Amino acid sequence: MEKIAIGVDIGTTQTKAVAFSKDGTVQASSYIRYPLIQETEGMAEQDVEQIFQAVVTCINQVVRKVQPLEISVLSFSTAMHGLIVMDQHNQPLTRVITWADNRAEKYAEELKDTALGQTIYQNTGLPMHPMTPFHKIRWLKEEQPEIYAQAAKFIGMKEYVFYRLFDRYLTDISTASGTGFLNIYDLTWDQQALAEMEIKVEQLPILVNPTHQLADLKEEWLERLGLTEQTIFVLGGADGPLSNLGLGAMAKGTATLTVGTSGALRYIVEQPQTHPHAETFCCVLDEQHWVIGGATSNGAGIFDWACENLLKETQNEAQMLGKNPYDAVMELVKETPVGAKGLLFYPYLLGERAPLWNAEATGSFVGLKRNHDDKLMMRAVIEGICLNLKHILTELEELGGPVKEIRATGGFADSAMFKSIMADVFGSKLSLAASVEASALGAVLLGWKSLGEILDLETACEQVDIYEIVQPNGENHQVYQQIYPLFRTTQQQLSASYHQLAKLRADLE
Repeated sequence: MEKIAIGVDIGTTQTKAVAFSKDGTVQASSYIRYPLIQETEGMAEQDVEQIFQAVVTCINQVVRKVQPLEISVLSFSTAMHGLIVMDQHNQPLTRVITWADNRAEKYAEELKDTALGQTIYQNTGLPMHPMTPFHKIRWLKEEQPEIYAQAAKFIGMKEYVFYRLFDRYLTDISTASGTGFLNIYDLTWDQQALAEMEIKVEQLPILVNPTHQLADLKEEWLERLGLTEQTIFVLGGADGPLSNLGLGAMAKGTATLTVGTSGALRYIVEQPQTHPHAETFCCVLDEQHWVIGGATSNGAGIFDWACENLLKETQNEAQMLGKNPYDAVMELVKETPVGAKGLLFYPYLLGERAPLWNAEATGSFVGLKRNHDDKLMMRAVIEGICLNLKHILTELEELGGPVKEIRATGGFADSAMFKSIMADVFGSKLSLAASVEASALGAVLLGWKSLGEILDLETACEQVDIYEIVQPNGENHQVYQQIYPLFRTTQQQLSASYHQLAKLRADLE
């Protein structure tokens, strides 16, 4: 009888469980969404029990959909940088404090340009930014000392799931590399980072490899999940590195691009590599592979904002006619000249991770003249998103070598115009991959490796179907090559004002 593998992807906005057959074909899936809790400025939390129940429900629903086929392995992917504080009775003292939570901004900024901050970055591969548990713990220590004082364990959502299922606090080295506490060279908890936060190794989960297996699931969970004792659980990894694996981007010269609400560029290398100015991250895939990259907070979500504020009437008219409102906007953009007649846009409405690593960054139009109408401003917005990603790509190439192919996924791929501008700005072909379940497939590939069903992760490249290739337009690329240096220079000049602007906003509020 055919055996099925299930990848469970615990994301920021939803959990999904996806069942794969041996050839990588999706057999069944289940999705459950959950809200982000934002009660105060900078907060971005989620309910721990709600996510746990989503994991349990998704697994059970997929198992029922593929019955009577046997489930050989469940392997897990998780969103990076989340933090849950557990007390001595193994009860959560906090919700999940997600990567999007910016309340530790002050403490990240204090370390950003210091020798200590640079050393910790070089050791852990993560720039000084409030997204990481390293800074979140400092924020708790300083601003919520009653929680910090009760903390017995600092964990993430995947670790909580495995604790509930197996009564053990374990984390894989891939997920751990998103905490700011893992030394990416020796793959152990970094002693300097621990000392700076005054926490002990015993307060963190036990480190294991991504292919680590567990098989002694509690009886109550076997029944509730619909599994048998023969099903193996594998820890898996973090969603970013697993996305590269699931997209088959293992070969040198192949990067991945994901542009949804936010965006990320990633590149697999065979040894840890950090940036001299801390502009990129370096996370772990497994013991032989690291992922360098940059995640921007400002992707297609900024396009949504611009549509709402610049071309709302166009969208409304399209909806009344039963047409796609985004397509209507892109039709207008298509009529505008490349380079938006010299108008530049910096898309930092949500602060920024890579390449600035500055939570105080703000959006701006530069070069605005009377002849710039709403259509040209919209083109500048799209070009600004792409030019910012080009900056990240340039830094990755300096570290990992030239990129020959970019495997792309995400909501931006639904727009021919957006894809075309992205390829023109990069000057590289975009290979659109069919797998929208890249992180779940990446987790399953680790599961199969753990079971000995594949010998190496490079086999992943055989599982990916490329359904479209977008080639850059040479003339358009030359225009963007002219624009890009000015974009970088102006970006640096604006960065010098972000702190003062943040102070002004606070004073006026």
